[in-house]
Amino acid sequence: GGRRSAPAGRPRRGVLLVVVGVLLALGIGTGVWYINSGQFTKVPNLLGKTEEQARTQLSEAGLGVKGVDRKFSDAFERGTVMNTDPPGGRRIRGNGAVLITISRGPEVVSVPNLKGRPLEEAKQELARTGLAPGVVTQAFSQDVAQGSVISTNPAGGEKRAPDTAVAFVVSKGRPVPVPGVTGLPFEQAKATLEGLGLKVATAPEQVNAPSDPGTVANQSIGAGTQAAAGDTVTLTVSKGPRQLPVPNVVGQDVDDARRTLEAAGFKVKVDRPLITFSKTVDAQSVLAGQTAAEGLTITIRIKGL
Repeated sequence: GGRRSAPAGRPRRGVLLVVVGVLLALGIGTGVWYINSGQFTKVPNLLGKTEEQARTQLSEAGLGVKGVDRKFSDAFERGTVMNTDPPGGRRIRGNGAVLITISRGPEVVSVPNLKGRPLEEAKQELARTGLAPGVVTQAFSQDVAQGSVISTNPAGGEKRAPDTAVAFVVSKGRPVPVPGVTGLPFEQAKATLEGLGLKVATAPEQVNAPSDPGTVANQSIGAGTQAAAGDTVTLTVSKGPRQLPVPNVVGQDVDDARRTLEAAGFKVKVDRPLITFSKTVDAQSVLAGQTAAEGLTITIRIKGL
């Protein structure tokens, strides 16, 4: 009469089909999830970040930079991200790239008032505003400290497009007329210059000069020149004139004798008798073969009647 039971130990075919169906469903589901989700990356929100920060975050997310655009913006600070394509939160393929747009700041900016600011500080302030430092020239000033800004062009308060170059006039300090101190004893010359607000340095080597040993032979900033208070004047000290051999000019024509002595490093004075028809040198004040200081005046005498 009744139905025969399935043999013991053999699973029912229906159960087997259910198990296979479940496994297939799990596998297909995992594949679909991988295709729809696992291959994609969410674009990070980069608004307000610097370009460097944006590049770092994209790299950490496994994304590249497609390019960088720059546009004016009143809402985003200069140098920060104002837009991305695709936008933050959008999912793109894991090896995708993002175009970032960096703010250039407002389309028109106001030049800051930088008078009296140290030059480097003024340049930094200018860059923060979105303008570029331009040519730097120097001028004397009675009231602006050395190294600080006297004026800018364009002037403070004027409106300009971002990245416009702004020229600086920078103070050289208070003007000081430099006196002539050559020929003075070194300590006297030093005190004179320091009393005017100048600094004094000594040249490492002394030189031969017509002035006495220990006096100033040369000054690095010439007499009558305008220097700035605090500028350094280098003084070269004399070790006296060179001692040169005196040539023999007795018996020479007076003009030849003059040329010979001047070529030897001396000055010449001619002693002419009241009445003479001669042009021949009869004597010289320093004898031939002796040495005399360079630049010394040697007198030559013409024969008289």
